[in-house]
Amino acid sequence: MSLGDPPPAIERPEGGFAQSSSAVTYVPRPARRPALSAARPSGRRAEETRSCNLRVGAVPNAAGSAYIEQGNTKIIASVYGPRQAVERGAQGGAEGLLLLDLQFAPFSSRASREENEKRGVLYTGMLQTALESVVLLDRYAKTAFDVTLLVLEDDGAVLTAGLAAASLALADAKVEMRDLVAGASVHLVAAGASGPGPVSGTILLDCDGQEEKELPEGSAVLHLGLCPSRGVLCLLHSAGPLPAGPFEQMVLLAKDTAEAVGAEMRSCLERRVENRVAKRARLGTSPADSAGLAADVVMDTSATPVDDGYE
Repeated sequence: MSLGDPPPAIERPEGGFAQSSSAVTYVPRPARRPALSAARPSGRRAEETRSCNLRVGAVPNAAGSAYIEQGNTKIIASVYGPRQAVERGAQGGAEGLLLLDLQFAPFSSRASREENEKRGVLYTGMLQTALESVVLLDRYAKTAFDVTLLVLEDDGAVLTAGLAAASLALADAKVEMRDLVAGASVHLVAAGASGPGPVSGTILLDCDGQEEKELPEGSAVLHLGLCPSRGVLCLLHSAGPLPAGPFEQMVLLAKDTAEAVGAEMRSCLERRVENRVAKRARLGTSPADSAGLAADVVMDTSATPVDDGYE
């Protein structure tokens, strides 16, 4: 693959899924196509993601919670509410509030406290904007939801992993949404790169922390958030120079990966509902109450999807 080439047909990632009573784990199979670069430190191919473990209900005292482990990146998301909105101007608003905060644990990485705080503020704004576009806030007038994300370990792709964790936690809290949100991060190795690492122009999916540090100066990154059932983008952020050809390839690859992750997020939530139904049955809950638990994952897909130009 070289700069300026037309985007190839992107194959949908295929993988195996191991389920347990509390989690769904996605373990991607090796890519079928020839590797674009065999020099990744982890041994993965260029278009291969890390293993991803998803779990909901990780925080007992929260209205909803989720835990994501993507490679060595570990994030826990918690949702509290709904509560009465006391923020200025919110009492008479026609829509509810979604208040999100992302923080890095002191032991999450070797980065300085100032650097983590700066990234936390940046990621908080992007995540809140993305989630506000899918949560049906007009149905929660004069109320607020608090969403907290704690990065326990930072090994790359924090933004998109946090997006998935927050979306799962909101669904676990039975907050009405248009769809779940899944994400993927893709890097483009800068032109002129040399040495034992990936060659110039290589597109790398889901870089870990070490790979991000070793990318040559001038490399670019693209973060994408997707509503998998509706096919609508809710987050698209890039940094660095992105020529038209590689940009389209990166978007298509990220969308395809996000769709696969989104399917496993839904499977994880369905497993959660099944466990709740089984628990209620063991406790002698009436069949009507148990059947009502199917509404735990509340999605409104009636809105018309927006054509984003990437089919």
